[in-house]
Amino acid sequence: MIHPHIPPETAELRGRTRRFIREVVIDAEPAPGGRLDQESRDRLQTAAKQAGVFAPLVPKEYGGQGLPLAHWSPILQEAGYSPIGPAALNCMAPDEGNMHMLHLIATEEQKKRYLAPLAAGEIRSCFGMTEPHPGAGSDPAALRTRAVRTDGGWIIDGHKRFTSGAVGAGFCIVMARTPAVGDSPEGATMFLVDLTNPGIRVGEAIHTIDRSIDGGHPHVHIENCFVPDDAVLGEVGLGFRYAQVRLGPARLTHCMRWLGLARRAHDIALDRAGKRELFGGPIDSLGLAQH
Repeated sequence: MIHPHIPPETAELRGRTRRFIREVVIDAEPAPGGRLDQESRDRLQTAAKQAGVFAPLVPKEYGGQGLPLAHWSPILQEAGYSPIGPAALNCMAPDEGNMHMLHLIATEEQKKRYLAPLAAGEIRSCFGMTEPHPGAGSDPAALRTRAVRTDGGWIIDGHKRFTSGAVGAGFCIVMARTPAVGDSPEGATMFLVDLTNPGIRVGEAIHTIDRSIDGGHPHVHIENCFVPDDAVLGEVGLGFRYAQVRLGPARLTHCMRWLGLARRAHDIALDRAGKRELFGGPIDSLGLAQH
């Protein structure tokens, strides 16, 4: 059945995505508590490209499907039916949100250096905003990581935590407070920082119940980290504005993926209810299970 608000081409992509997740991805899921290893991720992404379901949200000029925002939900729900489905299709946080922001804000040179390999699944990324107390948490304005001008660039110092995807990532988009520069008032600025930079270090892991995001949610330590002027993403002082460009849609896409996962959990429960027997019959015959 085709939903009246989904155009035929999106409905067809949804069908292909559904088949790919159920026929290819689910069989590759790691054991409970495990994580998707890089070899398996690469194999699944290659298969997704061959099936024509890779990178559904990425613009076509970067090898994706180029779906408009209004058509994201049915595809991400199908991807989310498996915990590793979004990684297989390259529409998993934080990369999905970072790609969206890079496409809208980055310079052409930055797109070539960061967006193109990220969209192709060749590298991963992370986003550094959250900090330990008393830094930025639910209140981004409490940002304590700072960047100051120096010859030819900036020096960044700070400490991030819950930096999803940082282990094994190629670069981090770091949010830092910057002083007033010219006509730019004091505010926050985003910087593209390669994780090979000696001034940034991925630190201790933070235990979470989540196992689906590659690279975990570790601390990231930034000390005397020099980045050149062309590492600035967008304009100096507009970091909080750009954060809304990234985080607004990203909150919605989380929910789209999780709805797919909730449907998977419901299907597993229904299947179990029809097979498990108690009191002389399957538990789906009991009133409590039926309600």
